[in-house]
Amino acid sequence: MPARSFSPSRRRVAGHALALIASVCTSGACAQTQPQVLPPQPALRPPLLQVAGAERPVRLDALKIDVEVAGGVAETRVQMVFFNPNGRTLEGKLQFPLAPGQIVSGFAIDVDGRMREAVPVEKVRAQQVFEDISRRRVDPGLLQTTIGNNHELRIYPLLAGKTRTVMLKIVEPAGARLSVPLAYASHVSSFELSLRLPAAASAPQFAGHRTPGLAFERDPRGGFVARSSVGETDLPTEPLVIRVPVPAGDAPSISTEARNGQRYFTLELPVPSTTAPRPLPRRMQLVWDASASSSNRQIDRELALLDAYFARTGDVAVNLVRVSDTVSAAERFEVAGGDWSRLRRALEATVYDGASNLGAVRHDGVSTEALWFSDGLATYGAPWRLQFPIPVFTINSAASSDPAALQSLADASGGRSIDLATLSRPAAADALLRRGSTLMSANAVGAKDIVVQSQSAASGRLVLAGVLTSAIAEVTVRVRDAAGRVTTRTVSIDAEQNPSRLAAVQFARLTIASLEGEARLNKVRIRELGKQFGLATRETSLLVLELVDDYVRHEIEPPAELRAAYEQLAATATKRRVDSDAARLAQVVRRFEARATWWGHDFPKGALPPPLQIAKESAGGSLDALASPSQTLNRMRQGVPESPARAEADPRTVSRPAPAMQAAPAGRVAAPAETKSLGSGLADALKKDGGRSDSPPTINIALTPAANSSATIQRLKAAGADEWQRIYFDERRANASNVGFFLDAGEFFLAKGQRPMGLRVLSNLAEMDLQNRQVLRLLGYRLQQAGEIQAALPIFERVLELAPNEPQSHRDLGLALAQAGQPQRAVERLYAVVTGAWDGRFADIDLIALTELNAVVDRARRDGAAIDVSAIEPRLLKNLPLDVRVVLAWDADLTDVDLHVIDPNGEEVYFGHALSYQGGAITHDATGGYGPEEFALRIAKPGKYRVEANFFGHRQQVLTTSTGLMLWLSSGFATPQQQDQRTTIRVKSASGERVVVGEFEVKR
Repeated sequence: MPARSFSPSRRRVAGHALALIASVCTSGACAQTQPQVLPPQPALRPPLLQVAGAERPVRLDALKIDVEVAGGVAETRVQMVFFNPNGRTLEGKLQFPLAPGQIVSGFAIDVDGRMREAVPVEKVRAQQVFEDISRRRVDPGLLQTTIGNNHELRIYPLLAGKTRTVMLKIVEPAGARLSVPLAYASHVSSFELSLRLPAAASAPQFAGHRTPGLAFERDPRGGFVARSSVGETDLPTEPLVIRVPVPAGDAPSISTEARNGQRYFTLELPVPSTTAPRPLPRRMQLVWDASASSSNRQIDRELALLDAYFARTGDVAVNLVRVSDTVSAAERFEVAGGDWSRLRRALEATVYDGASNLGAVRHDGVSTEALWFSDGLATYGAPWRLQFPIPVFTINSAASSDPAALQSLADASGGRSIDLATLSRPAAADALLRRGSTLMSANAVGAKDIVVQSQSAASGRLVLAGVLTSAIAEVTVRVRDAAGRVTTRTVSIDAEQNPSRLAAVQFARLTIASLEGEARLNKVRIRELGKQFGLATRETSLLVLELVDDYVRHEIEPPAELRAAYEQLAATATKRRVDSDAARLAQVVRRFEARATWWGHDFPKGALPPPLQIAKESAGGSLDALASPSQTLNRMRQGVPESPARAEADPRTVSRPAPAMQAAPAGRVAAPAETKSLGSGLADALKKDGGRSDSPPTINIALTPAANSSATIQRLKAAGADEWQRIYFDERRANASNVGFFLDAGEFFLAKGQRPMGLRVLSNLAEMDLQNRQVLRLLGYRLQQAGEIQAALPIFERVLELAPNEPQSHRDLGLALAQAGQPQRAVERLYAVVTGAWDGRFADIDLIALTELNAVVDRARRDGAAIDVSAIEPRLLKNLPLDVRVVLAWDADLTDVDLHVIDPNGEEVYFGHALSYQGGAITHDATGGYGPEEFALRIAKPGKYRVEANFFGHRQQVLTTSTGLMLWLSSGFATPQQQDQRTTIRVKSASGERVVVGEFEVKR
């Protein structure tokens, strides 16, 4: 049988014994947990149950923790009962980081009084299903990863005055010491704790704090167990630390498990633990992450590590590079005799602000070693290339981080990843300054897919896992110690040896960790493992649905207790009819042809005729020619779902159809002096050129500055330029999670000509909520508006990765690519919008994108660029230039914002009056979230056009204080004379708020 081997260069994962971190805010402050592996242990940031708009905090009412240690891993089950004391239904988000090596292996939520297990679903699909179902006010639960080791559990609904129970399962490596955090809240109504070690040969011991009355006893099933159950109690702030018995001598520890036709094994192998000082550089590069999230690092521990480092290096030249949204110019420092005080003062003076553009860091060309102090979360700029030409030692002290990326960067360069959150100060110094035993290779006969926890054997133990292919397997490892000596050891593994229910998940955990360093290249394999073992990964989420019908409708395999009902329904239910690609494309062609008919129609450009004259002429039958545009508009909308009926019309306007079908509107009408006679009005209608001269018009766009009365902006305006940045940082402390604050402050600095500062302020939005596509869209739009298209592109790519099921994600990226001079990729993204099968609430976005696609193609051809349109239906390739075009989009789902345009006749085009006398048309009313809505006018009558936006209302469970509006105003659209202006403004989330956005002035 051929040998299977492990190559350290391909699969390298840091190995640490780690603890589950979880906590809930019960008041204005949050209890801090202090997970421990080796003393002393720093505190890691606890997760928070975030419930936007809650008048009173949702509290943790009861807590139950069950821990089982076997096969070199610990599985922790945490059951939390939340109580909503508010008078309305809310949606909650439990956001939490996992320490390196931890993985979510299960999740359940109560449905009809019983716990229902989640099932693994492809991440994007799970999010789409969750949001589709929650719009129906049903009970889904979704657990997903965000960036790095950050996770988010979305719970809906949290009913008013009711409880909701959530259970999490976390698997982590179990070393000689295991830490169990208890400070999930300051106080609970009931608390249960169970600790079980079924394979322990002797009783485990407690270290440090111990819950009174808690002691290990022999378990009749084998091993040892400790249990405690109390009623109302205050929870300890210190974690419970357990000394796990370790087999004496050099005997290996082996566990096996049969699952789904495969047999998995885990192997813990003692190896000689030796260390020796490593050579240190004379020139080194110090990369210091100065982004906003880095303010959560434990800087004191990092500086203490540098104390030890420079004490050993003695004399060394240091190039300091700070990185946030941009990379600062290098600062040179000379450390002599270990005195690095000047460098230390520079580091202590660092201001932490902006996003993290780690991919922009480059080797300085002279250093022979680099120290990177960062959490590894690359939130800005191009994807992080995890390569560096010199050894990199990555140092992280933050709870929220990307340990896989840091490990990959260190391994690929020949350095080492050091996690200060899990190492004592002496251990961290040893990891940086000394070299120990390392794994050279791991080969197997009778086994495959060998994966290791870490190539470093400094702890004295190697942890491996794999898949057995025969009844007896032999695993051979080669280890090199600090002195360079190589030892070889072979271990025999019996397929029936020491059965454990955790061996398979240990294999999956280690394999996924080995792949996540290059997650973009390993998406499919990570997704396969997540679905196979029921794990939350970068590519899979865990989803709970309430109704069996929902599992059937979305073709998702349910948990075991629903399988019989699912199979019966799936066998008998008639599938919902889904339009074929061909039928959907034919519908788009029909609607586009109707739009082309509207575009080619000659509309009158005179004043609006009086209602009485229109009525008389209608009786004579001479207005038949004007009826066709309204019919054309209806044909443009055929196949597009109608908006839900509104309870009442917009109170500031009166719903009215096109003038050709009914009397002219009341309210906004032309001045009497502009009104022409019946004959002249009809003559305008029959003019072949529609009243347009041969030369193109002159059109000016004037945006209305958004009135900003926030206290921060008023304070900035009242101060001198030398105080602006200090005021911003002072205000920032109280506004770290306020989207509006960073938009307003960024706009202020941009308007004052401080562009780098303005862009840095805006970039903070990339770090606020790692999974919030609405906030990221706002950032992308604002960067686009500022002309920073290269910075906007990665943001829109991230949004597409988060929400490919929303057409806006494809359209936004397509438009950004066009603006960046990449027409081929732009056309591909826009055509995906045209042909996609989207939710009915995204009506007309296909036609809007098609208009933009044709403009991109036309411009590329005019510029002489080669562009391939062979994949596009030929009937859809027709450029339709416009004098005036306005597109409105917004950042909130389940929200209704309306576009209004008032023309020189005083006529207002909006959802209730979709076609004006002179031919201005507006797309279908978008009431389900994001928009866009488009106003288009092929030939514009001279005069002024006013653009307004009205916030009609929302149906969100999350209370929002404002909605961001993105408006794109174009003159000469799809012509060589095209001019664009973009603006991003915010309106209060209160029905009826209406703002003036800007004006077009047309001159001929």
